[in-house]
Amino acid sequence: MIDHRTSHAPDRVPRPLSERLKAETRDEHRRAETHPLMAAMVSGRIDRAMYARYLGQMRHVHATLDAALRAGAQKHGALAVVVREQYLHEPAIRADLATLGEHADGHPPLAATRLFCGRISALAEDDAVALLGTFYVLEGSTNGGRFIAPAVRKALGLPAAGGPGSGTEYFEPHGEHQRERWSYFKAALEMLTLPASECDLIVAVAVDAFRGVHDIFEDLTHPATSGGNAATRPEPVVEFPARAGKEAPTHPTE
Repeated sequence: MIDHRTSHAPDRVPRPLSERLKAETRDEHRRAETHPLMAAMVSGRIDRAMYARYLGQMRHVHATLDAALRAGAQKHGALAVVVREQYLHEPAIRADLATLGEHADGHPPLAATRLFCGRISALAEDDAVALLGTFYVLEGSTNGGRFIAPAVRKALGLPAAGGPGSGTEYFEPHGEHQRERWSYFKAALEMLTLPASECDLIVAVAVDAFRGVHDIFEDLTHPATSGGNAATRPEPVVEFPARAGKEAPTHPTE
């Protein structure tokens, strides 16, 4: 069991949510960003087929999350504060796949992708506000994406400039507005007034999101020992913190 419970000293002012997310996901963030697949993209050693497969899997994740966030923003004020179309990136992935001559539907979800999407969908039903954790992780990746994009374009012979038709819109969805949009995203998080237990859950979900991304990387690079042989993998369970008066939703990662 992976227990993400955290405690708050009664005499301390709680840390801002964005600060907690950055600090408490640091280890899983590092694990994901140092995966060999990411290293191949950063160093310009990725090939076209693997890049397309990567985009194909991330499209499933973003399609699931985008739909959940759009629906959630109609029901929950906290999500309405943060969710903006500019932060929903499934269309950018579709555009990149089209630039590569790939059909979005030509990349069925791998085992890890199905599991990650399943957890997103479960949270959308149980506590949609907790999806701010997943949202933070995937939107935060655009900060590093702007450094990855040029290396990928060079490696694959794509247009040197970014933007529409570059094949790397997913990595650079905001273009020159990256910094200001990330600042807005974090500021929107800080505008929220949420119970400590809800913040704990959001952080736990963010940690789980980094693990979900890492598992997808593993399935992409080691299909015979990961997603391709899921029956032999261990079955950890992610135990999210319980909210007062409500039993904690437990989502199996297998």
